[in-house]
Amino acid sequence: MKSKYARITAGALCAALLASCGGSDNGSLTLRVYVYGLFKPGLVLQNGDQTVTVPAGSSPAATSVQEVYFPNLIAQDSTIDIKVKTNPIATTCTPDPATATNVKANYYSALQVVVNCATASYKLGGSVTGLTRDQLVLTNGGNNVTIRPETGSSFVFPGTVYDGLNYGVTVLAQPEGLTCTVQNGVGTMPSGDVMNLAVSCVPKT
Repeated sequence: MKSKYARITAGALCAALLASCGGSDNGSLTLRVYVYGLFKPGLVLQNGDQTVTVPAGSSPAATSVQEVYFPNLIAQDSTIDIKVKTNPIATTCTPDPATATNVKANYYSALQVVVNCATASYKLGGSVTGLTRDQLVLTNGGNNVTIRPETGSSFVFPGTVYDGLNYGVTVLAQPEGLTCTVQNGVGTMPSGDVMNLAVSCVPKT
């Protein structure tokens, strides 16, 4: 797997360097940050007396990336020391020590700063009644769980759901001779487990 720092192509880097130089020899540098895994709003980064607010991203996946710039130029050979002033709700963002902590600023390092974010995730499950046959399958966006009578009346989906993501649980496969329905199956994941899904199975008529 390629390092995420390799995402910046040589051409893009050269263009950014030229923009930073601005055709002058004053040593001023643009400070750019790549933020990975940010999903929620509210992240504020700080470098010295400068701050920048990072907008919400489209996905909490670790490969999702956003690019932000600090508003003012920084001096050549100054110290890049990124701090998280404010974390989003249910999210922890951490500056990468190799690129963001006590790094001497130059035309390369000022464009390579990385901050990694991780959103909390929680369990999704509930209970089932009236199940007398095998092969009831529930799905939440392709994440499936198979429920059998011998496993008891409660169930939990494998894996977890990120805080703030929508979920929608439906019946993917009905047991033979039964009709099962889901209550409380649609919602937005709060900051905690959701275990109130209610599945009811009745004989087909």
